[in-house]
Amino acid sequence: MFLLNMKAIRLVIPSLFFFLCFTTVFAQQKDSLPVLPQNAVDAENDLNMILLGMRNYDGAALSGEGECLYVFRQPGTPDAYRTWKARLTFDPWHTRMDFKEGFSNNTQTPRVTLISSPSGTLEIIFHTTGEQSYHFRRNSQVSENLPLKSQTEIKLDASRDWVDPRRWLHSIDGQALPTYLKAQNFRISKSEFFNGFPCYVLEAKQPDQQGDSFERIWVSPELGLRYLQYESRFLSAVDSADGQIKKGTPAVRRIRLSYGLYGEDAWFLTNGIAETLWIDADGEEHLINRAIIETQNFIVNHEIPPEVFTVDLPDNATIQVEAENKKLSQEEFRQWYDEIHFKGIRLIKDR
Repeated sequence: MFLLNMKAIRLVIPSLFFFLCFTTVFAQQKDSLPVLPQNAVDAENDLNMILLGMRNYDGAALSGEGECLYVFRQPGTPDAYRTWKARLTFDPWHTRMDFKEGFSNNTQTPRVTLISSPSGTLEIIFHTTGEQSYHFRRNSQVSENLPLKSQTEIKLDASRDWVDPRRWLHSIDGQALPTYLKAQNFRISKSEFFNGFPCYVLEAKQPDQQGDSFERIWVSPELGLRYLQYESRFLSAVDSADGQIKKGTPAVRRIRLSYGLYGEDAWFLTNGIAETLWIDADGEEHLINRAIIETQNFIVNHEIPPEVFTVDLPDNATIQVEAENKKLSQEEFRQWYDEIHFKGIRLIKDR
């Protein structure tokens, strides 16, 4: 397997011994439920091993390329829907998304290409007139000398964020999943089968809400510590616009995922469904909205040529730089943003 980034290799190798020991333990328990910890110390140690294992397995898919479909629907509100089709290409530090088709609220959207690097994101909009416009959003971590965010944590927009299946896999509420689970004080509550796979069930209570509010996540050792289901039960904060759902009504957010295996240990998302539902007095669930993601024809851990993340612009092109709220020519952009190397515009930052 061709590994694309030496820094990524250095992140994986120090944990290799742990990685092999951890997976060996679970291999001995295949088709049986994971053994639960017997005391508080074991519970803390086991949880930390699970979170560390999640981080290690996240490094198993260093690159990928394939098709993605994202569909959002809100039943009862015909105008509230989005459909995006895109080709996703990524390596450890860059992401390219070519949106081939898109519909949002009864409107066909222009074709768009997004190229994201640690330094920022370039958005190219292909208008129906044949013209193209260019927008650049700088990563604030670069200018503030803060730790760089991962590609799945860099904000795109409210809808296109979730076309990338890695965001379903790696993050909740914009945070890396292991970080979120640790910060929310998740604990191992039980073990059970989910869709035929033995899982740890991690749970966190919601101390700021009344009633039976919680978060749970089903983690499968057999699938590289990927999660098969995430569920959050909470109380509605406000009345809904139509008055059907009152403030304080119980609601559920649920995500379910399926995976395919690439190579020996790279489990990558094949499809997923995310739903928000409200619960009536009889305990029956009613759908509020639903989103699905599907991937097709994916290739994982193969060489991605650097030219994939390169865009050549016309000589007269101008780039709208959001941080400066002004348009710059290519030459002005080079002078203003000297951290980016150019071949046309080449959003590849030396590491």
